[in-house]
Amino acid sequence: MTPVAQTTIDPLRVFIAQHVQGVPVPLVATRFDVVIDGGLAVVTTSRIFRNVESESIEATMTFPVPVHATLFALQLRIGERVLSASAKVRNAARRDYEDALDRGKTAVLHEELLRGVHMLSIGHVAPETEIKVRSSFAVPLTHLGDRATLRIPLTVGDIYGNSPLPSSDDLISGGTLPDADLTVACRDGIVVLRGGTLQEGRARIPLNAPVDLEVTGWAPRELNGRAADGRAVALRIEPSPAGEASLNAAILVDHSGSMGEACASASRAGNKHKVVVSALRKIAATLTLSDLIDLWEFDDVANFVGSTRPGDRRGLLQGTQRSDLARLARTLCGPRGGTNIGGALENVLAASEARDLLLITDGKSYQLDVQALAGRGRRISVVLVGEDSLEANVGHLAALSGGEIFVATGTDLAAAIESALQALRTPHQATTTASGSVPEQLVVRHGGMTLQARWQADDSPAPDPLFARAVAAMAAALALPRLESDHAASLAEAEGLVTHLTSLVLIDEAAAIDSSLPITRKVTLPAPAGACGDTSFMPCLCKPDSLGAGLGSGRNRHVARPARAPLRACAPRSLTSPLGEEDDSFLGGEDIDADALAGSIRWDHAPESLTRGELADLTPAQTTAVLALAARPQVRDLARQLGLTPLLLVIGLLARMVANNNRSAARIARAILGKHQVPDEAELLLD
Repeated sequence: MTPVAQTTIDPLRVFIAQHVQGVPVPLVATRFDVVIDGGLAVVTTSRIFRNVESESIEATMTFPVPVHATLFALQLRIGERVLSASAKVRNAARRDYEDALDRGKTAVLHEELLRGVHMLSIGHVAPETEIKVRSSFAVPLTHLGDRATLRIPLTVGDIYGNSPLPSSDDLISGGTLPDADLTVACRDGIVVLRGGTLQEGRARIPLNAPVDLEVTGWAPRELNGRAADGRAVALRIEPSPAGEASLNAAILVDHSGSMGEACASASRAGNKHKVVVSALRKIAATLTLSDLIDLWEFDDVANFVGSTRPGDRRGLLQGTQRSDLARLARTLCGPRGGTNIGGALENVLAASEARDLLLITDGKSYQLDVQALAGRGRRISVVLVGEDSLEANVGHLAALSGGEIFVATGTDLAAAIESALQALRTPHQATTTASGSVPEQLVVRHGGMTLQARWQADDSPAPDPLFARAVAAMAAALALPRLESDHAASLAEAEGLVTHLTSLVLIDEAAAIDSSLPITRKVTLPAPAGACGDTSFMPCLCKPDSLGAGLGSGRNRHVARPARAPLRACAPRSLTSPLGEEDDSFLGGEDIDADALAGSIRWDHAPESLTRGELADLTPAQTTAVLALAARPQVRDLARQLGLTPLLLVIGLLARMVANNNRSAARIARAILGKHQVPDEAELLLD
């Protein structure tokens, strides 16, 4: 192979690249169609993506979904053609998607990155092309007091801690998107849109706040579906009966900086933390003398507040028989600091004798090991606060530990906490041992609802195809945790589900071939409407010397300490920042930090140009470093052996160094190095 000549740099293109202020947003329209029947909601989301650029693009979007939602259908419409996706084991689905893009075909991939966080990718959207993606998920309603609720999360606030997701897949907020259309059909009961008005079941909604629906007057009934193996599926959802056992629980309250944000954008009830304190004081009146409650709070660390246990000398009201939850709640400190949920849970589990744990938080933290915490053997339930809360990790933890998650719609936090405590009054039922077959029937509790699924032979037709699929999908999702991994993956594939084991993928083999690499355009979620609220301190009413030593951060928990800004930045993150921001931290005299250089390059911006050895889209410092690496004798020798130019070899090696963290980099590495026997240790030439 004849080496390709190194490309000269176009000064005009360099100038333009360094002064671009943004790129087109490919998502141009969104619609939600919600059907509610018998305690089950089926949410169909239609998104229209349009490529107004002159090159092929890949539109990607990472977004939150209800943690107990089951996505079971996806269709792609291009012009008059409609294609349906099929489920495959997750790694195989990603390989098929990437292979299709390498072959120049349009493809769609829908994945579950974390439980409660999904990613949609549409690759090779041709210029001047419009694509409609339609997906459906099923989710049971949550029972709060005398009503059922449904929250469809649409955005997330800044999350504390290091994300486990690659940068190309991560949640990103701070953008703007057009308002969406919402239709709601409630087959039984009356439905209300919190913070808005439904006119004949329709509304126009912003995408910077969740969709919160309330249903009253509904009645449980048997819902019918058809499983992939042909068996009939019956699903019944009804409010769980109130438990009668006494409480023995630790309540852990988040008072990190983000809890100073508004609880609901359309409410004047105050910040999240103030609403929590008010709700706890109200809940105190529902407790009995036999209920034992330990109260904790946390930001970066967990601190013990007090207990209602008789004679507990650690409580705030020393010298009395017991402390009262309402009086303890008034001593909770105001919002400050970061959000180390995992560390706080570990501390409470180690120090408290409580049988169960109730976590009250906005959930915006990656700092927790879900599997390890669930393995501690105690039930952990969660109440989520705020419109920008994140169900993902804490919701998964609740499910694994046998607890339940309740998401407060707006300011109805007292009802959510009361429902969570009622659920903790019932005996803890561990998940049955994994097996190789779907059980004939099972019973599961989610969010104050009891779900009963039953499979049986029955040839009667289902009256509503979409709802029948939703019922079967929901029942299958309930069975997955009870199956061995291979059998669970097979069931999820057969039922067409998006899970931690399987993804939905489709490839448009009839599409015209585009041999270029698509430019990735990440759809940035809107900044939450209530973000960056009041993070001022609430007064601490307790006395510094009222706590026993040896718990939390010591007996002087409330001694004044310097106010710290929340560890989450309130400034929105965006992928559309100017390209000309210079970063030369990878340069150190004659030394070049190749890892830092690879991490600084915007591989998504112009991947096709980089595969041709064009550096116009790099900053001057990056260009200088790449050319210096290409001039090294050992690099030139290897390039000659492979039939590549030194410049292309360096670009390919740098891309391979960050391929696990960036999809475009992985594609560039394959495009440049894929046909060559490049040694695994070749990157050492860049050190």
